[in-house]
Amino acid sequence: MEAVSLTGITPVQMLLEIGLDKMKKDYVNFFIGQELATLTSLDCFISTSVDLQEQVHCVQKLCHMLEIMVSCTVLLQFKHESLFPWTQICIKYYRENPLDEKHVFQLPVSSALVKKFYQDSHPEVWKVDISSGHGPKEVKTTWQVSTNPPVEHMISNNTGLLSDSTVNAGIEEKMYFITVVKCSQVHFR
Repeated sequence: MEAVSLTGITPVQMLLEIGLDKMKKDYVNFFIGQELATLTSLDCFISTSVDLQEQVHCVQKLCHMLEIMVSCTVLLQFKHESLFPWTQICIKYYRENPLDEKHVFQLPVSSALVKKFYQDSHPEVWKVDISSGHGPKEVKTTWQVSTNPPVEHMISNNTGLLSDSTVNAGIEEKMYFITVVKCSQVHFR
């Protein structure tokens, strides 16, 4: 067996390789153990044929995907049937893109999944975006319900469209303002 020199950067590089290998195995075990991914779908993240810097980026991507799934599981209490497609969306994104922890994933959520969160809460702002159609016929509609008026001059005349007293039988009088915006790429002649 050939002796390895433990001088210079070699020991640090060896520790890095050992740590990366351990972290890859841990992340892969989570995704496979939870039946959120297959080894084949994760192969690009665990490859050892790329340089160490790229391997570090791949482990960071796995870590970010794990954070998303754990947040959805622990905080939102979502089940496997929701987590599986979300994992696939994250994997697809990170196969094709560099690490971006500020990327906003648009994950499909049914209202039944989040009903328990909005049923008893009194938010300052609720917003829903709905898209229909594709390409030049796509129409995007946004509804926003807020305790703040959409423009400042509405404050003076108290013209809220929905009052909290109609919802909570007069516990605290709050006015809610509904704003609807539609955006279409259809050109009229």
